[in-house]
Amino acid sequence: MVKSLSLLSFLFFCVVSISFSQVCTPDPSATKNGTHPDTLVNFVPAYAGTPYSQTITIVVPMDTTVPILGKIKWDSTALSGVTGLPPGFTYSCSNTSSKPNLCSWPGGTKGCVIITGNPTTADIGTYPLKFQTNNYLGGSTTANPYVANGYKIIVNAANSINEVLDIVFFKQNSPNPFDEKSEISFTSNDNGTVQFKIYDMIGSIVQDFDIEVKKGTNKIVLNGRDFEAGIYFYSLVNGKNSFTRKMVVKK
Repeated sequence: MVKSLSLLSFLFFCVVSISFSQVCTPDPSATKNGTHPDTLVNFVPAYAGTPYSQTITIVVPMDTTVPILGKIKWDSTALSGVTGLPPGFTYSCSNTSSKPNLCSWPGGTKGCVIITGNPTTADIGTYPLKFQTNNYLGGSTTANPYVANGYKIIVNAANSINEVLDIVFFKQNSPNPFDEKSEISFTSNDNGTVQFKIYDMIGSIVQDFDIEVKKGTNKIVLNGRDFEAGIYFYSLVNGKNSFTRKMVVKK
Protein backbone atom coordinates (compact mmCIF):
# COMPACT_ATOMS: atom_id res chain seq x y z
CA MET A 1 0.00 0.00 0.00
CA VAL A 2 2.84 2.38 0.83
CA LYS A 3 4.28 2.01 -2.68
CA SER A 4 0.91 2.64 -4.29
CA LEU A 5 0.61 5.89 -2.38
CA SER A 6 4.08 7.17 -3.23
CA LEU A 7 3.02 9.46 -6.07
CA LEU A 8 0.80 11.42 -3.71
CA SER A 9 2.63 10.89 -0.43
CA PHE A 10 5.07 13.75 -0.91
CA LEU A 11 3.02 16.82 -1.79
CA PHE A 12 5.55 19.53 -2.37
CA PHE A 13 6.80 22.18 -3.85
CA CYS A 14 6.05 25.48 -5.53
CA VAL A 15 8.65 28.25 -5.57
CA VAL A 16 6.74 31.37 -4.71
CA SER A 17 9.11 34.10 -3.60
CA ILE A 18 12.47 34.94 -2.12
CA SER A 19 11.91 36.05 1.45
CA PHE A 20 14.31 36.15 4.36
CA SER A 21 11.70 35.79 7.05
CA GLN A 22 11.27 32.49 8.85
CA VAL A 23 7.51 32.79 8.27
CA CYS A 24 6.28 31.63 4.87
CA THR A 25 3.03 32.18 3.02
CA PRO A 26 1.51 29.47 0.77
CA ASP A 27 1.22 30.41 -2.89
CA PRO A 28 -2.48 31.12 -3.56
CA SER A 29 -2.07 30.10 -7.21
CA ALA A 30 -0.94 26.56 -6.26
CA THR A 31 -4.12 24.50 -6.34
CA LYS A 32 -3.20 21.19 -7.99
CA ASN A 33 -2.31 18.22 -5.80
CA GLY A 34 1.21 16.95 -6.34
CA THR A 35 4.69 18.37 -6.76
CA HIS A 36 5.23 21.99 -7.75
CA PRO A 37 7.89 22.17 -9.03
CA ASP A 38 8.95 18.58 -9.60
CA THR A 39 12.53 17.36 -9.19
CA LEU A 40 13.38 18.48 -12.72
CA VAL A 41 12.67 22.08 -11.79
CA ASN A 42 14.22 21.79 -8.32
CA PHE A 43 15.19 24.72 -6.08
CA VAL A 44 16.81 28.04 -6.93
CA PRO A 45 20.63 28.03 -6.74
CA ALA A 46 22.46 29.44 -3.72
CA TYR A 47 25.51 31.73 -3.81
CA ALA A 48 28.28 32.02 -1.24
CA GLY A 49 27.93 35.27 0.66
CA THR A 50 24.26 35.74 -0.30
CA PRO A 51 21.42 34.84 2.12
CA TYR A 52 19.35 31.99 0.73
CA SER A 53 15.62 31.39 0.94
CA GLN A 54 13.35 28.84 -0.75
CA THR A 55 9.63 28.83 -0.10
CA ILE A 56 7.68 25.66 -0.79
CA THR A 57 3.90 25.32 -1.01
CA ILE A 58 2.22 22.08 0.05
CA VAL A 59 -1.17 21.11 -1.40
CA VAL A 60 -2.76 18.12 0.35
CA PRO A 61 -5.62 16.20 -1.36
CA MET A 62 -8.93 15.54 0.34
CA ASP A 63 -8.91 11.87 -0.59
CA THR A 64 -7.08 9.23 -2.61
CA THR A 65 -7.82 5.90 -4.27
CA VAL A 66 -6.21 2.79 -2.82
CA PRO A 67 -6.27 -0.64 -4.52
CA ILE A 68 -8.95 -2.94 -3.04
CA LEU A 69 -10.11 -0.29 -0.55
CA GLY A 70 -11.15 2.24 -3.20
CA LYS A 71 -11.49 5.92 -2.34
CA ILE A 72 -10.53 6.86 1.21
CA LYS A 73 -10.14 10.13 3.06
CA TRP A 74 -6.69 11.72 3.25
CA ASP A 75 -6.50 12.84 6.87
CA SER A 76 -3.17 14.67 6.93
CA THR A 77 0.43 14.87 5.77
CA ALA A 78 3.26 15.67 8.18
CA LEU A 79 6.84 16.59 7.39
CA SER A 80 8.96 14.78 9.96
CA GLY A 81 12.41 15.86 8.81
CA VAL A 82 14.72 17.20 6.10
CA THR A 83 18.23 15.80 5.72
CA GLY A 84 21.11 16.82 3.48
CA LEU A 85 20.79 20.59 3.93
CA PRO A 86 23.99 22.67 3.57
CA PRO A 87 25.71 23.53 6.88
CA GLY A 88 23.76 26.06 8.90
CA PHE A 89 20.61 25.80 6.75
CA THR A 90 17.31 25.33 8.56
CA TYR A 91 13.64 24.96 7.71
CA SER A 92 10.38 26.02 9.32
CA CYS A 93 6.74 25.46 8.46
CA SER A 94 3.43 27.25 8.30
CA ASN A 95 -0.09 26.05 7.55
CA THR A 96 -3.69 27.17 7.31
CA SER A 97 -4.00 27.29 11.09
CA SER A 98 -1.30 30.00 11.17
CA LYS A 99 0.93 28.04 13.54
CA PRO A 100 4.39 28.90 12.18
CA ASN A 101 6.30 25.73 13.11
CA LEU A 102 3.58 23.10 12.76
CA CYS A 103 4.76 20.84 9.94
CA SER A 104 1.43 19.06 9.53
CA TRP A 105 -1.36 19.80 7.07
CA PRO A 106 -4.91 18.34 7.05
CA GLY A 107 -6.36 16.85 3.89
CA GLY A 108 -7.80 19.43 1.53
CA THR A 109 -5.58 22.27 2.81
CA LYS A 110 -2.30 23.85 1.88
CA GLY A 111 0.72 25.00 3.85
CA CYS A 112 4.33 25.88 3.25
CA VAL A 113 7.93 25.21 4.22
CA ILE A 114 10.73 27.76 4.04
CA ILE A 115 14.40 26.80 3.81
CA THR A 116 16.90 29.51 4.77
CA GLY A 117 20.63 29.77 5.23
CA ASN A 118 23.77 31.84 4.76
CA PRO A 119 26.17 29.82 2.56
CA THR A 120 29.91 30.50 2.58
CA THR A 121 32.70 29.57 0.18
CA ALA A 122 33.34 26.50 2.33
CA ASP A 123 29.83 25.27 1.47
CA ILE A 124 30.19 25.34 -2.34
CA GLY A 125 28.85 22.10 -3.79
CA THR A 126 25.68 20.12 -4.46
CA TYR A 127 23.47 18.99 -1.58
CA PRO A 128 20.95 16.21 -2.35
CA LEU A 129 17.99 16.48 0.00
CA LYS A 130 15.65 13.94 1.57
CA PHE A 131 12.23 14.89 2.88
CA GLN A 132 10.64 12.45 5.34
CA THR A 133 6.85 12.54 5.43
CA ASN A 134 4.19 10.67 7.38
CA ASN A 135 0.78 10.37 5.72
CA TYR A 136 -2.43 9.45 7.57
CA LEU A 137 -5.34 7.97 5.64
CA GLY A 138 -8.86 6.74 6.30
CA GLY A 139 -8.92 7.58 10.01
CA SER A 140 -5.96 5.33 10.80
CA THR A 141 -3.44 6.44 13.42
CA THR A 142 -0.75 4.39 11.67
CA ALA A 143 1.39 6.53 9.39
CA ASN A 144 2.30 5.69 5.81
CA PRO A 145 5.90 6.95 5.72
CA TYR A 146 7.48 8.17 2.51
CA VAL A 147 10.92 9.62 1.75
CA ALA A 148 11.16 11.99 -1.23
CA ASN A 149 14.51 12.09 -3.01
CA GLY A 150 15.68 14.06 -6.03
CA TYR A 151 15.59 17.58 -4.66
CA LYS A 152 18.83 19.49 -4.20
CA ILE A 153 20.40 22.82 -3.34
CA ILE A 154 23.45 23.85 -5.37
CA VAL A 155 25.75 26.34 -3.63
CA ASN A 156 27.76 28.35 -6.16
CA ALA A 157 30.71 30.71 -5.79
CA ALA A 158 29.98 34.29 -4.79
CA ASN A 159 28.24 36.54 -7.28
CA SER A 160 30.28 38.94 -9.34
CA ILE A 161 27.62 41.54 -8.49
CA ASN A 162 28.62 43.60 -5.46
CA GLU A 163 25.87 46.19 -5.23
CA VAL A 164 22.35 45.38 -4.08
CA LEU A 165 19.81 46.82 -6.49
CA ASP A 166 16.21 47.32 -5.51
CA ILE A 167 14.36 45.16 -8.05
CA VAL A 168 10.70 45.86 -7.42
CA PHE A 169 9.01 44.01 -10.26
CA PHE A 170 10.21 41.02 -12.31
CA LYS A 171 7.86 39.70 -14.99
CA GLN A 172 7.63 36.28 -16.58
CA ASN A 173 9.00 36.27 -20.13
CA SER A 174 6.36 36.80 -22.80
CA PRO A 175 5.40 35.03 -24.95
CA ASN A 176 6.03 31.74 -23.19
CA PRO A 177 6.38 29.19 -24.77
CA PHE A 178 8.18 30.86 -27.70
CA ASP A 179 10.12 29.89 -30.82
CA GLU A 180 11.49 33.18 -32.11
CA LYS A 181 11.75 35.99 -29.56
CA SER A 182 10.54 36.53 -26.01
CA GLU A 183 10.91 39.49 -23.67
CA ILE A 184 11.52 39.79 -19.93
CA SER A 185 10.67 43.06 -18.18
CA PHE A 186 11.78 44.16 -14.74
CA THR A 187 11.76 47.40 -12.80
CA SER A 188 14.63 48.74 -10.70
CA ASN A 189 14.79 51.68 -8.31
CA ASP A 190 18.53 52.04 -8.93
CA ASN A 191 21.19 52.11 -11.64
CA GLY A 192 23.77 49.34 -11.56
CA THR A 193 24.54 45.80 -12.66
CA VAL A 194 22.69 42.49 -12.27
CA GLN A 195 23.69 38.95 -13.15
CA PHE A 196 21.51 36.96 -15.54
CA LYS A 197 21.80 33.18 -15.98
CA ILE A 198 19.89 30.59 -17.98
CA TYR A 199 19.98 26.91 -16.93
CA ASP A 200 18.90 23.78 -18.75
CA MET A 201 16.87 20.97 -17.17
CA ILE A 202 19.89 19.35 -15.49
CA GLY A 203 21.17 22.61 -14.03
CA SER A 204 23.95 23.33 -16.54
CA ILE A 205 24.47 27.00 -17.34
CA VAL A 206 23.47 27.80 -20.92
CA GLN A 207 24.01 31.57 -20.77
CA ASP A 208 25.66 33.76 -18.13
CA PHE A 209 26.16 37.50 -18.46
CA ASP A 210 25.88 40.81 -16.60
CA ILE A 211 23.27 43.41 -17.46
CA GLU A 212 23.66 47.15 -17.02
CA VAL A 213 20.46 48.29 -15.33
CA LYS A 214 18.94 51.74 -15.42
CA LYS A 215 16.46 53.13 -12.95
CA GLY A 216 12.97 52.32 -14.18
CA THR A 217 11.83 49.64 -16.60
CA ASN A 218 14.43 47.32 -18.16
CA LYS A 219 14.04 44.60 -20.79
CA ILE A 220 15.89 41.41 -21.68
CA VAL A 221 15.24 40.00 -25.16
CA LEU A 222 15.63 36.24 -25.66
CA ASN A 223 16.20 34.75 -29.12
CA GLY A 224 14.78 31.27 -29.65
CA ARG A 225 17.51 30.52 -32.19
CA ASP A 226 20.02 30.48 -29.32
CA PHE A 227 18.37 27.47 -27.67
CA GLU A 228 17.41 23.90 -28.42
CA ALA A 229 13.75 23.07 -27.89
CA GLY A 230 13.01 22.32 -24.24
CA ILE A 231 12.44 23.71 -20.76
CA TYR A 232 14.86 26.23 -19.25
CA PHE A 233 15.13 28.29 -16.08
CA TYR A 234 16.47 31.82 -15.89
CA SER A 235 17.64 33.70 -12.84
CA LEU A 236 18.25 37.40 -12.21
CA VAL A 237 20.56 38.09 -9.24
CA ASN A 238 20.74 41.62 -7.86
CA GLY A 239 23.43 41.07 -5.22
CA LYS A 240 20.99 39.87 -2.55
CA ASN A 241 17.89 38.29 -4.04
CA SER A 242 17.55 35.74 -6.84
CA PHE A 243 14.46 35.94 -9.05
CA THR A 244 13.87 32.71 -10.96
CA ARG A 245 11.34 31.78 -13.66
CA LYS A 246 10.75 28.93 -16.11
CA MET A 247 10.57 29.26 -19.90
CA VAL A 248 9.77 26.86 -22.72
CA VAL A 249 11.39 27.01 -26.16
CA LYS A 250 9.46 25.40 -29.01
CA LYS A 251 10.81 24.62 -32.48
